[in-house]
Amino acid sequence: MSEWVALATKFTPGWPWPESSWGLEPRFGADGWCRGCGTPLHEQTGSLVIQGSKFPTSDVWMPNWSYDVVCVSAAVAEVVADKFRVEMRDVCKPKSGPTGFKQLMPEVSQKRWYDEAVLKSIIPVKHPLDDSVGSRCPTCSTWRWLPVSEGDAHIFSAALDDVESDVAASPEWFGSGWSSMRNSLFRRELAEALVASNAKHWSIVDVELV
Repeated sequence: MSEWVALATKFTPGWPWPESSWGLEPRFGADGWCRGCGTPLHEQTGSLVIQGSKFPTSDVWMPNWSYDVVCVSAAVAEVVADKFRVEMRDVCKPKSGPTGFKQLMPEVSQKRWYDEAVLKSIIPVKHPLDDSVGSRCPTCSTWRWLPVSEGDAHIFSAALDDVESDVAASPEWFGSGWSSMRNSLFRRELAEALVASNAKHWSIVDVELV
């Protein structure tokens, strides 16, 4: 079995705040995200803020709009801090601040995960109504592939050799419109602990490493 796996969720509760920036401004600053495509321009420096109304209560959850973000309750965060190597940041509400929930912060790999030829072959199958496999933002020049799941294409194992964290993120960006995300992998032991904390909504996805 591979040391690295992906996670899949059936439910995305909670809405990032403010809606005007899809929750990006508190995380990246006023000048830290592209107004043309919504892609962050640097690593996260602030906290994820979730609207107070219908704030998630599950032990493990992924918010709407932010499909490369995983948050955990205070109890799960304590276990993660004790057993795993993962940086975490506070999850806040607009008025009351930190909630006790934490956002797991992945380490972005320095080496590319995907074979471009493979992406070019599978994306038209997954997105048959699109005329291209991706696009370059005219505002920030970021190239984004149309979305693929972590299990859709093999990943270069060498890209993960230097990752010290137990959560890794691809250097490649995926998305369309105002939705931008990196793909994420978790070391298997951490993934199993997270799924055990919310098995109703989460499952492990095996990936092919080459």
